[in-house]
Amino acid sequence: MGQFQIGLTMAGAISAGAYTAGVFDFLIQALSAWDEESRKNGFHRTAITTMTGASAGGMTAVLGAIAMGRGLQPTQKGNGDRRVNCVLPGLYAAWVEEARMVSRNSAADLLSFEDLGDGKVHSLLNASLLDRIQATALKAPDPIPAVTPYGFLADPLHVYVTLTNLRGIQYDIDFGTGKYRMLNHADRKHFSVKGLGGNSTAASIWSNGDPAAAHLTLAELNQPGEVGPGWKAMGVAAVATGAFPVGLAARRIETGVAEYKSRPWPVVGALNDDGSHHAVIDPHWPDAFQAMDRRFSYVAVDGGTINNEPFELARFSIMDGKTTRNPRSSWDADRAVIMVAPFPEGYSFPVSDPADADYQLVKVIAALLPTMIQQARFKDDELVAAAKPDVRSRFLIAPKRGNGASVSSKDIACGLLGGFGGFLDQGFREHDFKLGQRNCQQFLRNHFNLHVNNKVFGGNGEAPAAGADETDKNNELPIVPLIGDLKSEISEPDWPRMSMEAFETLMRRIEDRADRLVPLLSKQEIANSRMMRLGVAMLWPVSGRRMLMSLVRRSILADLIRRDQIEDGLAAIESPRGTPLPGFSAQQREVLAALAGSSADLRTIPSLARQTSLGCAQVTEALDLASGVSPGAVHAVWKSAITDDGGQIGYALHSRKPNLVETLPVLGGMVRKISGVKID
Repeated sequence: MGQFQIGLTMAGAISAGAYTAGVFDFLIQALSAWDEESRKNGFHRTAITTMTGASAGGMTAVLGAIAMGRGLQPTQKGNGDRRVNCVLPGLYAAWVEEARMVSRNSAADLLSFEDLGDGKVHSLLNASLLDRIQATALKAPDPIPAVTPYGFLADPLHVYVTLTNLRGIQYDIDFGTGKYRMLNHADRKHFSVKGLGGNSTAASIWSNGDPAAAHLTLAELNQPGEVGPGWKAMGVAAVATGAFPVGLAARRIETGVAEYKSRPWPVVGALNDDGSHHAVIDPHWPDAFQAMDRRFSYVAVDGGTINNEPFELARFSIMDGKTTRNPRSSWDADRAVIMVAPFPEGYSFPVSDPADADYQLVKVIAALLPTMIQQARFKDDELVAAAKPDVRSRFLIAPKRGNGASVSSKDIACGLLGGFGGFLDQGFREHDFKLGQRNCQQFLRNHFNLHVNNKVFGGNGEAPAAGADETDKNNELPIVPLIGDLKSEISEPDWPRMSMEAFETLMRRIEDRADRLVPLLSKQEIANSRMMRLGVAMLWPVSGRRMLMSLVRRSILADLIRRDQIEDGLAAIESPRGTPLPGFSAQQREVLAALAGSSADLRTIPSLARQTSLGCAQVTEALDLASGVSPGAVHAVWKSAITDDGGQIGYALHSRKPNLVETLPVLGGMVRKISGVKID
């Protein structure tokens, strides 16, 4: 029988790494069970050759490799409808239990102050939490486990994480009459792990020729005392690839010239002497570069800034070394890239033409950074290949709830606040981990298939030993059949909602961290201006804190309402778990979110209609419905008697209702002018 090779790519996801971790955990369960079955019965084999990742995906690749090195440990985690059976409890703990804004037991979290001990500010959030998670993962358990190499992993197993190198690596293009110089900031760290996998026939030809940052062994992970230096270096790379700019601290990466010499690039080049087609391009090191032993360092931030989906590394890693592409049809494919992408839709084409304000200087400057990031992530060569239908050399696992045909980040609870929202509540991460397991199970059962005559199963029309009774309607067989209990369908978890009590605790914790950050930032960034520091010290407690917390509260609450992820706060009107709030559709929640997130105190129906792209009648229906909700509820709307200059009535969430004096018929108008009440 044949063998199928997998290049596993895990895209950047921030807090939605919890989803990726769920996918990864179930995939390992399924591969392990099938490997045992295939060994006993002589069926085809399936093995992971390479794991590549960016940001949260890179962290999952590294933490997943470490967790596997400690052995598969069947464990139950979570409670109720979010209970899961996992085999990598360390990975679950890292993503679901420890990566949090607010801890449940006063332990370190993203809002605590451990990172501020030296009086320096490196990020808005406490990035030292990631160091703790990494250190916990690497700490040798007692007793040290005896782990047998896995037959479903290649030996060596290659692990790649992408990094954004703020120093850059110099390359020169020789035009004969002169050289054109470029700096490459899209960097990577490559680790070769020996002894974790036991399948040498699945080893990568391309990656074996790629200089590795370190060659790791399983013995160096599971040894008394500290782990080997290679494992430590991979742990640092994991933290660095997740260093989301500003939010989490940048990292110092140690490297050397040897890592870049004869580095193969994942692009098709001219025919090489060894029969391969990959391009090998060496950097140009300046004459003045005299680093000791040709070692140097650079500052690194989130690898997803430039390369958020490094599937080209996985694609080249699984090539047979003699071709320029992998077999693609259901009849001949014997290797594929599986990409796990919690945010598959990415950015969309704006449906509206630019407004006049979009041509203004500040607006243009603000649009430049996301434009450059999106362009850096654009992969034209992959776009051309993806345009061909029925390609079986690449597969996607992405969030999907219910029976809909499409996949979307709207189906994961960690999708709010651009991906940071999963850190707000553990229930969000618990949901996404289980959904990841469920989606992986459905993927293996319904999509990860090949034609029955494929050489992996025997080929040439022979009845494959993998079990012809499992052939589907397209005469296809699963590449990784589900064995035993893994066939039992994983239930879809109920949609999670954050309690108002937890929300208010979060707001207090954010304010506490802001109170620590502002004075330190003032001292650090405007050290030479005593007057400016004095101004900050005076304005922060008077108005700065209030203005910042108002913005933070509005932004977070608006997205929680928009995505139906906040409880109403009143048991009498609380909806059944897992269903939309009574009477509020997705469009109506958009209206309520617009009220919650507005900087204006009161909103009019025409203004809300413009913002939400809904008709005035639809906006009115939503406001009328929410006006009937008990005043103490999060979604309750207050209809005022206050009008704008055009006679339009102002609305607000009940929680943002102006004070009594400001609502009085005559006196209230004067008070509103003095206090600056704004109606839009």
